Amino acid sequence: MCPESPTAVYGITMILRITAVTAICCCLLSDVRCQDQSIQVPQFLVQPLSTFQKYGGSVTLSCMVEPASAAISWRLNGDELGEFPGILISGGTLVITGLNNDTAGRYQCIARSPAGAMASVPAIVTLANLQDFKFDTQHVIEVDEGNTAVIACNLPESHPKAQVRYSVKQEWLETSRDNYLIMPSGNLQIVNATQEDEGTYKCAAYNPVTQEVKTSVSSDRLRVRRSTAEAARIIYPPVAQTIIVTKGQSLILECVASGMPPPRVSWAKDGADVSDHNKTRFLLTNLLIESTSDEDSGMYTCTATNGIGDSGSAFIFYNVQVFEPPEVNMESSQQIITWGQSAKFTCNVKGNPQPSVVWLKNAVALLPSSRHKISRRILRVNSVGPEDDGIYQCVAENEVGSAQALTFLMTTRTDRVLYSGTFPNLASERDALPPTAPLIPDDKQLLLKAQLKPRPPTPGLPAPCPPDNANILQSEAPIILSSPRTSKTDFYELTWKPRRNGGAPILFYTVKHRKVVNATDDWTVSRVPGTQHRQILTKLDPGSLYEVEMAAYNCGGEGQTAMMTFRTGRRPKPEIIASKEVQIQKDDPGTSTVSSIQSDNNRLSPPEAPDRPTISMASETSVFVTWIPRGNGGFPIQSFRVEYKKMKQPGDWILATSDIPPSRLSVEISELEKGTAYKFRVRALNILGESQPSAPSRPYMVSGYSNRNYERPVTGPYITFTEAINETTIMLKWMYTPASNNNTPIHGFYIYYRPTDSDNDSDYKKDMVEGDRYWHFLTDLQPETSYDIKMQCYNKGGESEFSNVMICETKALLAARKSGRQPLPAAPSPQPPPNRNGPLGTATLARSSDLPYLIVGVVLGSIVLLIVAFTPICLWRALSKQSKYPQGRFQPAAFLECCFCWCT
Repeated sequence: MCPESPTAVYGITMILRITAVTAICCCLLSDVRCQDQSIQVPQFLVQPLSTFQKYGGSVTLSCMVEPASAAISWRLNGDELGEFPGILISGGTLVITGLNNDTAGRYQCIARSPAGAMASVPAIVTLANLQDFKFDTQHVIEVDEGNTAVIACNLPESHPKAQVRYSVKQEWLETSRDNYLIMPSGNLQIVNATQEDEGTYKCAAYNPVTQEVKTSVSSDRLRVRRSTAEAARIIYPPVAQTIIVTKGQSLILECVASGMPPPRVSWAKDGADVSDHNKTRFLLTNLLIESTSDEDSGMYTCTATNGIGDSGSAFIFYNVQVFEPPEVNMESSQQIITWGQSAKFTCNVKGNPQPSVVWLKNAVALLPSSRHKISRRILRVNSVGPEDDGIYQCVAENEVGSAQALTFLMTTRTDRVLYSGTFPNLASERDALPPTAPLIPDDKQLLLKAQLKPRPPTPGLPAPCPPDNANILQSEAPIILSSPRTSKTDFYELTWKPRRNGGAPILFYTVKHRKVVNATDDWTVSRVPGTQHRQILTKLDPGSLYEVEMAAYNCGGEGQTAMMTFRTGRRPKPEIIASKEVQIQKDDPGTSTVSSIQSDNNRLSPPEAPDRPTISMASETSVFVTWIPRGNGGFPIQSFRVEYKKMKQPGDWILATSDIPPSRLSVEISELEKGTAYKFRVRALNILGESQPSAPSRPYMVSGYSNRNYERPVTGPYITFTEAINETTIMLKWMYTPASNNNTPIHGFYIYYRPTDSDNDSDYKKDMVEGDRYWHFLTDLQPETSYDIKMQCYNKGGESEFSNVMICETKALLAARKSGRQPLPAAPSPQPPPNRNGPLGTATLARSSDLPYLIVGVVLGSIVLLIVAFTPICLWRALSKQSKYPQGRFQPAAFLECCFCWCT
């Protein structure tokens, strides 16, 4: 054996070391990248919203986080919620089954992941209530004829804000109508007041959540006077006003002036005319500002002038402040800081009024300390260590809202930052080496890292599927345990238990639900962990039928489907509560069953979308579109417009007709294409704009076909049933099989009929039935007459062969029946009618021939009663006269004379 040279030994040793170090580095880099991918900072997709609800009502709060693997919990007034009476928690859904003083408060959703924990903005759940009106004396309001009168209503305290209603001429007015305008402030403006508007006015408050209605204990009396000349004066507002509005909402500044002649009203903002401002509009003499923003804050002046008097004009001021909910952002979304250094987080906060700011670390509030320096914008963490890793949040809140932003901090040792933007694998460094430990040589550190075992899987998550899952079967359908009916109006608790899982654990369930109205509606799909056997379905409509489909997933794929239907409970009728022990009865304004929460600014808006329109045929190429309007948004609806869209053809909705008066709720749409399917929808318009479109109508197929060459149908229909309804009407039914004519389209049917005793084909009369109707009434026939009936189907190519011939005889007149004549039996039908026991088979039809007999009987009966009643009287009179004659002899002439006198 040759001796080894020192140079060769050194070279081989270095090659082996470089190879080992390279392999270890590759393993470490791979491990770092895997850990980087496993650490995902959660983000809120849906946060819970503040709401009002009446005592005992249900509340649903929703929270959705990405990634879906994040664990979700809830807090009430800062305390973690576990098992709490009256509260159901299912992951990101929290349901308060019956709101009370214990369950009202501040709710927060907490999401936890390997990166840390974070908290949502607080959702305030408040008990709705409506206080009583304060006692007030009656006011007499005088206004010049032709001017605008203002009836003020001091609404009581209410959560949410109460909606106002007015008693006008013995009728409760809920929205603006005619010359009566209900303003967002609660005032009633009577435009162009006349003597007819004089009278007593009373207001009421309506809470849209509790549905309570309370009326004021006092009323106002309006007097309209006639004046020859009077200087302009502003009657509302009586003094300068400060108005606060939330950014994005609409605002109406009221200014009502009086005088003779009626004054002219103008508006200015900070001394400049507002007529050139694109966002402002005039509603009579009031100023409307749409979608308010910061630039709309300022001093507004309303000036009224009519040229009478020394001053010449009157004016009033509005100080408008636009409040803005907080907006928060962090300057960086993630930071990697080495141990011992300082971390600085900067939070940029906007809002009006100035929001308060709270800093959170892993959903726990941070307090100032020697290591945590906190200001409104900046959080500084000195001398960071592994205990400082996690999610940091900046939460801002003011009077009109709250917002939050977050950043992620990961700390590492000085020699562990491999490259910018990558989170090192520090899974075990935090437990191994403190910042003050002596440094280990690089090669030993790499060997130590290579020996680290991977992090065990998160408890509760299913194990990954084995590579060979050919022997795994799909899971059987779960057994649904929930009742098909529930008293809850807006949510449903779905529970189930699993069946055989096919040899592998269930990974998750898919739950789909939708309303049973239209089979084409989309499903609402949710995924439930395999260890969970309950899901709360939220945002449901009261008194509605829903269908559910669910299946279990394992490593073998989707299992069998379980299906069920359920119906939600109906919303209770509104309760009417009197104010000051005065029961609201006949003149009660609380007749509305509106259940949605409408804010004051939402009431002043374009109209609500009308209900889904219904379609009926007007002619071969035209239809009637009929609809029902809904809320008018606070101002009277001025017109409607109808749009249409062709089915199975690309393109937008097309305007069919507009400027439909509000008194018309139906319109004819003509010049439609034959053989084309259409959908229609309706919009409503008022002074503030147009509504959202209504739900599209069901598809309507226009009868007839154009631009196609059709073959003549050969085989006709088959008459299956005939029946005489009365003396002049016969009903018939038939069937038609398109396959008998190679599925050739048809436009309708021809019906031919003539008396059976006629041999002349020209005696046949013809009725036409368009579309796919399979029944018809033959009317204006002769009584007790037998008819031959036959049919054809037709299209543009021509008519088919004749159908089978049926013979049916109309019924006899009532006089013929009484004389004992029996009508001839009708020809037997080929088969019993499908609805023999239906309404047509059992209804008793009124006959006009019965009326003369009824009249004669009544007259004769009356005469007999008169004779019976007067005969004893006449006898008594005659006997009294007979006693005057001697020998008591009876005088017939006297008797007849007496009877005649009494009867006449």
